[in-house]
Amino acid sequence: MAGDGTAARGEAPPPPEAPVAVAGSTSERAASPAQVTVRVTNVVRPPEPVPAFEPVALSAPEEPDEEPPPAGVPAFARSGKDDPTRSQSERWRAALETVREASTRLGASLSHARVLWLRPGDICVGYVKASDFHRAQLSGAGKATVEQALSRHFGRPTALTVDPRPEAAESAPPSVAEQSQEQRAARDRGADQRVRAHPALASILRVLGGEIEHIQVLEPERPAGPELPVEPDDRN
Repeated sequence: MAGDGTAARGEAPPPPEAPVAVAGSTSERAASPAQVTVRVTNVVRPPEPVPAFEPVALSAPEEPDEEPPPAGVPAFARSGKDDPTRSQSERWRAALETVREASTRLGASLSHARVLWLRPGDICVGYVKASDFHRAQLSGAGKATVEQALSRHFGRPTALTVDPRPEAAESAPPSVAEQSQEQRAARDRGADQRVRAHPALASILRVLGGEIEHIQVLEPERPAGPELPVEPDDRN
């Protein structure tokens, strides 16, 4: 057209503008004749919550390895009451206490025995002639009871041998009962001498006259222990 300046210059008309989708309200989108397709890509998911604790596999605690026994101490001593590091007399006294726990009567008879030797699993004792009664107690079931108690004490099967010869015990050290009797006799002698020489008693005797006939040392009262069952007499 002559009136169109653009056409007069011979230039092509501009292309038509592309339709632009404008977001609007729901009513506006419904009124629009055109359909708009929206595709969402590169969606970033929210991070998953971190657990409060991490699961840990539980297992039973390992038991510590048993410590080896000290040098020179047999392994069997750990299961009993015996202490091989002590002297033979101390070990024998401890063994007698274990036997007394099993039988007071048999423990008393065994305390009159003189130890000839004390070896692992083997003990030999002897009795002097004056202790024949106590030697007779360690026969039959009585000897078996003593061996069971000694085996528990030493932590291994222990046999007890009773030498029937009185001369075999003559050269052995005194028994525990003999040592106790000698200690009591020495204590009584010392007490008798101290009492007779006491100045107060000497003054009383000088004023009132008279003399001391006998002095008796009273034993301390022992606490009452548990009652033990009465064992049958093994001598029959």
